[in-house]
This record gives sequence, C-alpha cells and structure tokens, in this order.
Amino acid sequence: SILLGSSLLQYVLAIGQESCVSFKSSSSSFAVVSNKKAAPIFLSEDEWPGVQRTAFDFASDIEKVTGISPALSNVTSTAKSSTSPILVGTLGRSSLISAVLNHTNLDVSSVNGTWEAFMVKEVKNPLPGLSNALVIIGADKRGTIFGMYDLSEQIGVSPWYW
Repeated sequence: SILLGSSLLQYVLAIGQESCVSFKSSSSSFAVVSNKKAAPIFLSEDEWPGVQRTAFDFASDIEKVTGISPALSNVTSTAKSSTSPILVGTLGRSSLISAVLNHTNLDVSSVNGTWEAFMVKEVKNPLPGLSNALVIIGADKRGTIFGMYDLSEQIGVSPWYW
C-alpha cells in the first residue's frame, strides 16, 4: 500500500485550486527542495503578524514532507540568495511585494481588490540580485495565508493539521 500511495501523490490536487506542485523534477518547475537544500522563504518585516505566523507553519510543512527545513527571513527589496527563494506577501502591505511589482510590472489584476484571493507564480528576475523566485501574493492577509496553506496542502500536509 505504500507503493500505491506514493504513486498516487502525483495526482493529488488541492481543493478547488489548480495544482502548482509536482513531485517530478523538470526544467519548467520551481524546486522547493533540490539537492538537499530548501528554497528560503522571504517576507518583509511590515507584513501582517498572521502572515508571519503562517510562514512559520509553511516552512514547518515543507520540513515535514521533505526532511529539510527552509530558512525563513524578513528581508527588504535588496534580498539576495544563491537559491531561488519563495517570496510571500500581501498587496498594499508588504514592501517586499511592492518592490517585486515595481521591478517586474507583474500583473496582479486577478487578485487585486478581491476578498481572500491569492496568486502563486514563478517570476524571473523578481528583484535585483534574484534570478528567479516563486511568488505568493495575497489580495489581503487571509488571501496570503490561504496561498501558503494551499501549497502546504498540495505537498501533502492536511490543512486541518495543527
């Protein structure tokens, strides 16, 4: 049954969300963990406290699934990393996400002004010094929180786990 369960992981989808997680490596996917190193998670210090707390849960969920703990850091628009990071933030609140939007002209019209919405997108050159990042942007704090918990669910952690 373990073999069957692991073979079905590739078909697991989060409730109501398009899957953005794969357990197979490819050149067109973002690696949350690669070569025994996790992508660091970056937020700005001005982010909502609840989003900061959820980022801790998100990092813990990645460790539960992979055995590798990602670094979790408060950063500014001058963030640098040798590994492609995960950038998390709320529109209108996070100075980090504002810097990404100013640097990339990323289209956030699908979530802007929408209650509890989020988007997850791999972005090339999101900030000076970063060649690539997975960006989780919430329209409001709940949207940002839901975005992280959605990814946790897609990697196999129940949203009901506390």
